Amino acid sequence: MTSTRRTTLIAIGYVAGFLLLYAGAVALRSDPGRRDWILTSTGPVPLLVSLGVIAMTVAPFAIMFAATPIYLWLSLGWRRPARLENAGGAFVAPAAHGVAAAGGAAALGFLMLSIPVRVAGGINPVALMSLAMCVLCCGWVAACVASVVRGGGRIELHPGGVRSISALGETFVPWEAVAGGPLRGTNWIPMLVGLDRPDLVRRRGLVVRRRSVALLATNLSAVDGRFLADAVGYYLADPAERAAIGTPAGYQRLVAAVSGPRS
Repeated sequence: MTSTRRTTLIAIGYVAGFLLLYAGAVALRSDPGRRDWILTSTGPVPLLVSLGVIAMTVAPFAIMFAATPIYLWLSLGWRRPARLENAGGAFVAPAAHGVAAAGGAAALGFLMLSIPVRVAGGINPVALMSLAMCVLCCGWVAACVASVVRGGGRIELHPGGVRSISALGETFVPWEAVAGGPLRGTNWIPMLVGLDRPDLVRRRGLVVRRRSVALLATNLSAVDGRFLADAVGYYLADPAERAAIGTPAGYQRLVAAVSGPRS
């Protein structure tokens, strides 16, 4: 197990413990008898419980308002490096775990502010909207956790094609399946790759399964999306160079040939 995934699992454990504490704080606040006990009792235990309730009340706001600008900066403002790793006979763009972690934390903060959903006076549009937002946030948090654990955003260039790992699945696109033409890479949405031979594409898990395009998870990658688009375009234009993928000499020629920002 890598240190990144070990750290991720520890973080998930902390989140689970935090949610349990938050549920306890909600229960204390909603029970008049327990609330009166906190307010009237003396000693270290009521004091610690009171501080815990205050912390659990403030925490959702702190998490959401801290994580949201970090997520927006990582998605829109971060100048990602234009370099690939040479590993296992492939050129690899590692996953940017911080993007998924910050996005999940922002949604978690909003989710905690919305739980429990209180329906006053029966079912009403506001309660239904709040419930729908809670469901969406739960799905978003689950997808972000899955992305961090799975390494979502890892993109590999192999002699045989491109492999992209997303939050809930993966896609392998052989070079022969890709349609010609320039590719546009961005850092805030996945890169679209047009397909001439969709029957050659292999997909697993929950991924977009359109026959006309395949998606590469550049929005979750730690490498600049434009650099990745240029790298893919380089091997589409020069098939003879594909055999050199995964070699130091091949990487030197790739860097010398492609354009894009440098860090």
